[in-house]
Amino acid sequence: MKNSNCWYSDVCTNDCTGSCIRYLEMEYLMNTSNIPKVRQRPAVLHAPKCDYDAFVRLSEIKDNFVDFVAGGGNVYIASTTTGNGKTSWAIKLMLKYFDEVWAGNGFKPRGIFVHTPTFLLKTKDFESRDREFMTLRQRLHSVDLVVWDDIASTEVSAYDYSQLLMYIDTRTAEGLSNIYTGNLTDEAMLIKSLGAKLTSRILSNDTEVIIFKGGDRR
Repeated sequence: MKNSNCWYSDVCTNDCTGSCIRYLEMEYLMNTSNIPKVRQRPAVLHAPKCDYDAFVRLSEIKDNFVDFVAGGGNVYIASTTTGNGKTSWAIKLMLKYFDEVWAGNGFKPRGIFVHTPTFLLKTKDFESRDREFMTLRQRLHSVDLVVWDDIASTEVSAYDYSQLLMYIDTRTAEGLSNIYTGNLTDEAMLIKSLGAKLTSRILSNDTEVIIFKGGDRR
C-alpha cells in the first residue's frame, strides 16, 4: 500500500513500510524546515514571456543546487508585484536541496523557511516559552540554507534591524547559503527599508539578483 503522504509515492516502486528510510529522513527535513504544510510539495510554475529568462536562470541554479549551497551561494528573488512565484521558487529550491541530501542525512536540519514579518513579530514576544521557535532561532546560525521570505516588504524598526543583521551577518561570514524574496527591486529602496549595512550583506558580491516582472497569478 502506498503512503499518500510520501513525497515519492508517485515514483517509488517499493512497498511502503513504517521504517522506510527515505520517507523518515525527508519527513525529518520537512518537520525541521518550518515550510508550511500546504507548501511542502514543489509547485508547478509556468513562466510568462516577461519572466522567461528569470525562470531559466532559476532552473539552472536548481539543477546544480547542492553545489550552489556548498559554495555559500545567495539569491535575491524580487518583484514589485505579489503572487508571481517568488516564494514558490524559493521553496522549490529548498525542496530540491532536501531531495539531494536526504540519503544518509540522519537527524541533521538542513534548511529553514522564515516568513520574515512573522519571525520578527515573534522575536518581540519576550515572555514566550515557545521551545520550537527558540530552537529554530538557534539553528538559523548553522543550517546550510535559509529562505528569508518577504524580507523587504516593510520598513523595519531598530530592533528588527538588529535581529536580521545578527543572523544574516553571521551566516554570510560563515559562508552559509541564503535565498531572499522581497518586493523592493532597487538597491536604494532596499537601503531605505533595511539600512545600508544589512542591504550590503544581502546584496553581497556572491548574491545573484533575479527580478520577476509578471503580474499576480494566484
